[in-house]
Parts: sequence; structure tokens; C-alpha cells
Amino acid sequence: MKSNTTDKIKTNLKLDWLNALNGNFVDKYGRIYLFRGVNLSGSSKVPFHPNGATHLEQYESIQNHTNVSFIGRPFPEEQAEEHFSRLRKWGINLLRFLITWEAIEHSGKGTYDEEYLNYVTRLIELAGKKGFYVFIDPHQDVWSRFTGGDGAPGWTLEAVGMDLIKIYQSDSVLLHNVQKEHYKQMSWPLNYYKYPTATMFTLFFGGKVFANKIKIEDQNPQEYLQNAYIQAILQVAKRVKNFKHVLGFDSLNEPSPGWIAHPNLMKFNGIGFGLVNTPSPFQEMCLSEGISLNVQRSLIFGTSKIPISQVRLNSKGISIWKKDFECIWKKQGVWSYDPNGAPILLKPQYFSKVNGRNIEFFRDFLKPFIQKFQTAIQNIQKKFFIFIESDPSKLELEWKEESKKGHAGVVNATHWYNVQLLFMKRFVNWFGIDGFNRKLVFGKKQVEKLHFESIQAIKEMSQKHMLNSPTVIGETGIPMDLNHKQAYKNNNYSKHEQALDMIYSAIEKNFVNVTLWNYTPDNTHEHGDNWNKEDLSIYSLDTPKFVDADGGRGVKAFSRPYPIWTEGEPIFLSFDIQKSLFKYKFGAKDTNGACAIFIPKIHYPNGIEVEISEGKFEYFENENLLIFSGTEKGKFYGITIRPKKQT
Repeated sequence: MKSNTTDKIKTNLKLDWLNALNGNFVDKYGRIYLFRGVNLSGSSKVPFHPNGATHLEQYESIQNHTNVSFIGRPFPEEQAEEHFSRLRKWGINLLRFLITWEAIEHSGKGTYDEEYLNYVTRLIELAGKKGFYVFIDPHQDVWSRFTGGDGAPGWTLEAVGMDLIKIYQSDSVLLHNVQKEHYKQMSWPLNYYKYPTATMFTLFFGGKVFANKIKIEDQNPQEYLQNAYIQAILQVAKRVKNFKHVLGFDSLNEPSPGWIAHPNLMKFNGIGFGLVNTPSPFQEMCLSEGISLNVQRSLIFGTSKIPISQVRLNSKGISIWKKDFECIWKKQGVWSYDPNGAPILLKPQYFSKVNGRNIEFFRDFLKPFIQKFQTAIQNIQKKFFIFIESDPSKLELEWKEESKKGHAGVVNATHWYNVQLLFMKRFVNWFGIDGFNRKLVFGKKQVEKLHFESIQAIKEMSQKHMLNSPTVIGETGIPMDLNHKQAYKNNNYSKHEQALDMIYSAIEKNFVNVTLWNYTPDNTHEHGDNWNKEDLSIYSLDTPKFVDADGGRGVKAFSRPYPIWTEGEPIFLSFDIQKSLFKYKFGAKDTNGACAIFIPKIHYPNGIEVEISEGKFEYFENENLLIFSGTEKGKFYGITIRPKKQT
């Protein structure tokens, strides 16, 4: 009997190629899949050997940046069974699997780390055997770990003439291991507006337009960098091309325009929170050449800026350039020195218009890159979807191009966070920040509405501007170190559960897919996700390993019942976390209708009570699964699940 049960479950949950239809992922039987996933992992951003955790001294690692290894990210292979089993127990069925360009090609252009590629291939293959769908995320934040983030190899900066050690020693980037205890949480995004990051992204996306005087190995920087990046990611695509559980590839995590479309190089045009330095792009250009400057220090709340004082940067006069190199934008004639040797800006609108036409980053630069990436990936495997995203604060994705016959299309993988929670690390259910419309929201009902409408806006972008492509919220989540890490002392994660539940409720109402940020196997209470003081992992080594929570944080909020697949059309989905009350309604079309529902033990320790409008169901308690079957075509079915009372 056990064998028959197991065989039936395997038949119902067999992983196979998925297609897209009417905004959903569907299998060959027309069943709609719903994904409740996680990003794996937060520490995949940094090398495993030597340990690249950003709180550690990295001078030697920068000097020997070609001699690193990412084997062990997300975890050593011998730990795979433990972590995959935990995630399956929680109901996770999709992994946004993080890799980095640096992990593949750290030794130099065209030299790929074959051992790492083989390691990653084995883990991804095992993930399929354990029941996970996967999409692969070539992750980056603010270009690279040498500019305060992660992603690109060090040789990309060296190729345009920058000296990594001089970057490290100057004020041209914000680095956790340099500023140490003075490094502020969530300050790493300010590197988007610093010279190295802004320049590299401008070259990557717009080198042909804005840097036509620059050559790297007889190529324009845009062509050189994009081709190298795509070829590196193709090394992974070639190895996983026959894995039916691999949905596809993210084109690039949270791509930045750099200075493309910047309206005035005399003005800081960034987003931040708190008291921060706000040098203009022109000042950044001067600083790159070793000029010491007084820059504005401002109190910023989002995009609102109040000048407070002046601070001197680059007092040691360190140029970030190697011998015989200079600021790229000086070479392009954007600025120069006057007869007295003082820097002077010549073209303040250089990046905002081309031939009198206003620049649009997504339309003119990002989309052509994604199309190039899509062509290359789908030449390897036409069934791979391309997950696309842009600036998380903007709803600017647009995709009206039909896919070639037999080829997968694109997926809207936009990220969304509760901005107030992310930056302030305090859960206040009556206050929120509308990141899309740049306004403040007050009142619990209004904050809940903000969550719902933000996710709704992302989904509507898919429906109206992207040929109704599937929507996966590629990242969302909460800081676990809320309220000065109080939960770490009393193991009370009720605030975290409230915050996460608000997000998941909005996701359920909109019936979209999600990959939560994140699961970090080596997270600790002291150092979080081991990257720039971030601490969003739903798991920690330091959290007590209770049976159902098993090292998890806020588990009741993200390990919740949901329909894994539905043979029919979903109509209504809700979950009351306080009562563990699940309700689902769907309509059958061309079949009698059916669905498979995940039943988490943490909410139903004593079993379940089930009410159905009609039809039949089987509950496989050991597999945390309920399979429902309808009675005839065209019917609407309602399913209600509540905890069985302890007798």
C-alpha cells in the first residue's frame, strides 16, 4: 500500500518541462503550477575559499582575486541532503539558484572554473531529484565584491584601467571590511552612485553610445563585457540543458543603468536613507583621478535630500587608475581641466540625450541586452525561460515580442520589498513607503492595501505590457534582525511572522509565484548572511532546531498550505495564519478538475479537517500532501482546510 501511495504521489508531482499559458506556468496536461520558492543562497555572493564574508579582511583576497573558489556555495555537497530535506519539509518547490560571474570566470577572461561548474551541475541535478524546480540567477549587486557588492570578476575592472588595490584604499567605494564598525546597514546600495559601479554599468549597457573612444582588446567595452558575461553563463546552460526541472535563467540581477539617463552630472540623483555623502557624478569623476574634494553630506529619506554639512573625500589623493590610464569620461570629453588645472564639467547632460533624443534605459539599453542574452541561452535550450527584471523601484518592463515557435518566452521576475522594513528594521504595521509612487502610507488597512496593490501592479505589468507572461516575485523578504535582534534573545519570531504574512497574503490574493530572499546555510546571529550586514535568511545555524521550525525563522508565515498544481482555473486563495484556516476555490474546464495541496506540519500537527463542496480527496500525511479530484467538467470547487482539534 505504501508503495502504491508513493507511486501515485510521484506520478502527480513528476517534474517535467513547463510552458506558459495565460500568465501561468503549465505542464503538458494543462495543469497550472504555483511556486513557493526561495533564493539559495545569500552567501553565494562571496568565495568559499578563502572565506569571502565581507566582515573579514579582504586585502589579500583582492591582491590574489584570481585564486579563489566558490565550490561550497551554497553549501558543501555533503550537506545537500540536510538542506534540501528541510526546504521540502517547509513546502519549498522552487529554487532561485544563485551563481556569480566571478565564480565561473575569476581566473581571467575565457578561463572557466571547471571544478566549480561540475559542482554546480551536480547540485542542480540533485535538486531535481529532490523535487525542486530551479531557475538560475547570475547574481550581482553594485557590479562586484571589489566595488562593495558581488558578481563580476576583478579583471573586468582591470580591463578598463582600474586598480583594485587603489579602489580598496580610496574613498571611491563603501566596503564593509574597510569601514568595519562604521559600516552602516543597507549602505551598500550607495555604491550604485559611486564611480566604479556607475562607470562599469554604463560601459556594460551603453559603451557603444557613450564610450566610443575606449577599446579593450580592439573591442568596445560594451561588446567586450557583454560577450564575456554571456559566454560565462553559457558554460552553466550547456551543462544543465537537458534537466527538465530547470525553468531557465535570470538575465541579470537588479541591473543598474549606471549614469545612463542621468539628467545632470552636477547633481546627486540617488536614493538612500539617513545621513550620507552625496557627491555628484562630476565630483565622482574628479575623485577617481585622485583629486581631494569637499562634498555634500545630506540627510536622505528615499529621494528627498536635506543638505547638512560638507565632508572631505579622498584626502590622501589616491587615483583609482593604473599607470597610463585616466578617467574614461575625461577621455570622452565629458570633463577636463581648465588652464589653471581646475576640473571643469563640459557636458552636464552627456548621458541623458543622444542626437537630441531623450534616453530610456530599459528601451534603449537593457532590453537589447536581454534579447541578446535570450538568443544565446535559447540556442542552447529553447525551452529555457528568461527571467527579466529592471530597477526594483520602477514598473518599466515591456515585452511585446512573440517567442519563436517552440521557444519559451520571458518571465516577469520583478523584486518587491517592504522598503520601510528593509531599511529601518522595525516592523510597524501602520506605516509604509510606496516605492513605486514615492509616497508615505499610514494606517494598518492602508499598509495592507499597499502590499496588495504593489504586487498587483507587478502582475498587471505582465498582463498589459508583457504578453501576459508568468509573474515570479524574484525577491521579497524581511530582515530577521528586527528591533535590535530581540528575537535572537527570546526566540520569539511573532513580529517576523506578522510581517511575512502580510507579504504572503498579498501574493496569495494576486495568485503569483514567489522566491523568498533568502536561505543562507551558514547564517549566524552575529554576521547574518555574511554579506554587508544583511540578515534576511529564513534559516540560521544559531536558531534552535525545533522539530517543525528546524532552525527556521518566521516559519509559520512562509510554510503555509498552497495548491502546488491545479487542473482548472484558480479563483480564490487565502490563508488565515492565526487560525491555520486555508480556503481555495477553482473552476474545472475541460476536465473534472483536480489539485494537489501542500499541508505543512507546523500548522497541522494533529492532522486536518477538510470540507469540500463536492468531489473526493486523499490525504497523505507522511508526504504533507492532499490530492483532490472533482466530479465533472465545468464545476466550481471549494476546499477548506483547518487543524484537527487535539482529542
